Amino acid sequence: MKNNNKQLFFLFWGSFTIVVAGNGLFPVLPLYAAQFGATRTQAGFYLTLMYIAITLGSFVPSWLAGKVPLRWLFVAAGTLGIPCLALMGQVRTLWHLMGITAVLWFCGGVGLALIAVFTGMVAEKNQRGKSFGLLSLTSPLGALVGGAMVSWLLTWRDYATLFWVYAAIWLALPLIGLLALPRQPASTTTARAQQLKPQAVPLGQAFYLLTLISLLAATALNIGRFGTTVSMQLLAFSPGAVASTATVSGLVAIPVTFYIGALSDRLGRKRILALGYSLSAVGVLLLITAVHLWHFWLAAALILVSRSVSEAVSAALATDLLEPSALGKGLPLLNGLTRAGGIISFVGAGIAMDYLGVTTLYWLTAVLALAAALQLLLLQRNRSFLLHPARAFLGRKPALGRDPC
Repeated sequence: MKNNNKQLFFLFWGSFTIVVAGNGLFPVLPLYAAQFGATRTQAGFYLTLMYIAITLGSFVPSWLAGKVPLRWLFVAAGTLGIPCLALMGQVRTLWHLMGITAVLWFCGGVGLALIAVFTGMVAEKNQRGKSFGLLSLTSPLGALVGGAMVSWLLTWRDYATLFWVYAAIWLALPLIGLLALPRQPASTTTARAQQLKPQAVPLGQAFYLLTLISLLAATALNIGRFGTTVSMQLLAFSPGAVASTATVSGLVAIPVTFYIGALSDRLGRKRILALGYSLSAVGVLLLITAVHLWHFWLAAALILVSRSVSEAVSAALATDLLEPSALGKGLPLLNGLTRAGGIISFVGAGIAMDYLGVTTLYWLTAVLALAAALQLLLLQRNRSFLLHPARAFLGRKPALGRDPC
C-alpha cells in the first residue's frame, strides 16, 4: 500500500508537469505564432495540428503494448520533449514552430496515456475512482499554475526564457520514468504481472461501447468549451472577461474533482459519470440565454466540472471493465478517442454554427451529451449480450462483474 501511494504521487507529479506545460502554453502559442506572420487561418490550423498530435500520441501506447516496455516508452517521450521546448524559443520560421510544437504535444499525449495505464496498474480496486480523481485534479490545477507562470515569465523576460524554464520543468518526466515507475508493469499481484501481454485477453464489447460513449461526451464537452468563447465574443466581452471564465471554472472544479473520484467508489461509477455528462448539457443550454458575465462563469464551471468528472471516472470505469492484462492497450485507446472528440468539435463546431446557427448547435450538443449519459446507464443492463459465449460456457466470471459500477 505504501509503495503504491508513492508511485501514485509520482504519477500525479508527472501528469501535473505535462498539464502545466500544455495549459500554460496553449493560450499564448497563437500570439507567439503571430510574431512569425501567422494569419488567423494558420493559427487555427496550428491549434488543430496540436490536437491531432496529442491524439496520435495517446494511441501510441496501445499500438506498442506488448512490444515496447511501457516504462522505457515513458522515458523516451519525456526525454524528447526537453529539446522540443528549448528549440521552440529559438525558431525563426512559423513552419519550424508548428513542427516542433506538434512533436512536443505528441510526447505529451504519449506521457498522459501511459500515466493513466500505470495508475490503473497500481491503484487498489476499491480506490480506483479516488486515484483517477486525484490524477484529474492536475487539469484545473495545471490551468491555474500554468497560466500564472506564463503571465509572470512573459512580463519578466521573453518567450525564449519561458521555453527554457519549461524545458527545465519537463526534466522531471524522464527522471520519474527512470527512478519512480515500476520496472515491471505492476508490483502487487501475480495477475497484474502479465500486463505487458494485452493480446491475451480481448477488450470486450462493454469497453468498446464505453469508448464510443466517451467520444460522444467529449465532442459535446469541447463544443461547449468552444461555444463559451464564441458566445462571449458575439456579445463583445473583453479578452479579460473571456479569460476570467477559465480562472473561475478552475477554482470551482478543483474541490469537485478532488472528491468526485472517491464518491464514485461509493455510489457507483456509472451514476457519477452520467451525472457529469448531464452537467455539460446544462452548461451548454445556459449559453443560449447567457448575457451577463456570471452566466458564462456558471456555464464554464459546469462544463469544466463535467470534463473533470469524465476524465477521472471514465478511466476508473474502464479499469473495472478491463482485465489487468488489457490495461496497456485499453486505457490509451480510451484516452486517444476522448481526445479525438476535441478534433471533431473544433473542426466541426465552426462549420455547424455557420449552417445551423448557434442556438440550434447548442440544443443538438445538449441532446448529444444526454444521449451519452443514457447509453452509459444502459451499458451493463443486458449482461448476457455482453458476455462472450465461450466465457459463458466455461463458467468464467466476466470482467463486467469484477467491480460494482
